[in-house]
Amino acid sequence: MNKTFNAKRFGRLFIKHSTEHYKSYGMSLFAMVGVMLLGGSFLVYMVGARMDKSNQSVLFMMILLLAGTVFTSTIFADLGDKKKAIPWLLLPASHFEKFLVAWIYSFIVFIIIYTLSFYAVDLVVLSIKPLEGRRPDMFDIFSNHAFEVYLVYAFLHSVAIYGAIYFEKLHFIKTAFVFFISLGILILMNKMLLGTMVGGNVEAAPPFGSLRFIENGRVYDIFLSSRQQGIYNDYLLTVLAVIIWVAAYFRLKEKQV
Repeated sequence: MNKTFNAKRFGRLFIKHSTEHYKSYGMSLFAMVGVMLLGGSFLVYMVGARMDKSNQSVLFMMILLLAGTVFTSTIFADLGDKKKAIPWLLLPASHFEKFLVAWIYSFIVFIIIYTLSFYAVDLVVLSIKPLEGRRPDMFDIFSNHAFEVYLVYAFLHSVAIYGAIYFEKLHFIKTAFVFFISLGILILMNKMLLGTMVGGNVEAAPPFGSLRFIENGRVYDIFLSSRQQGIYNDYLLTVLAVIIWVAAYFRLKEKQV
């Protein structure tokens, strides 16, 4: 029998995880749908927000990234409790299978459930009060913009799942703190490095983005076309997500109580 992955053993582990957590996952789903429904109703009826495709896509992205990372940060909550961590680590299944179950639930299953839930809530809100008296005009989930949102979520998911394994308590808060501190340091170092390279006063230099600097009183912009930049960012997010997922798996293999 393969010690890394066995379909029958993985199936049993997946069923075990589902039966043990379906109540908490169900309550989380109802809470998320309730928040989206109340929030959407408030925006439409109390604030009078224009729920066009652009605003719908922004809400879709914000809720996905926030709810998804929060959920992912709790996926390895048992590792923070020694009473639960010992039987979890001694469970007769490989670390890869344990990691894969958590990955499937927090990435694939969450994306599917969230997308269906958001569309259902969006349809209800728009049907009660259609946009300018017309039929509901919903944004296309299969557009390139939505695909890029999923790639951003993949990257943030990899960071969140690594933090869920690395930290024992307060996974989301600690992971978010380290992430934003690291991002700030990266931006600062990137600006200093590019300023040294171009020998000018750098105004804007986001990591993996465009460069704007001033030299002899003239402003220079160095950037890729929007299409090239989009393709570059897509590949970058995919590679980074895969690297951090792999790192999270090996971190899980080293986990001890």
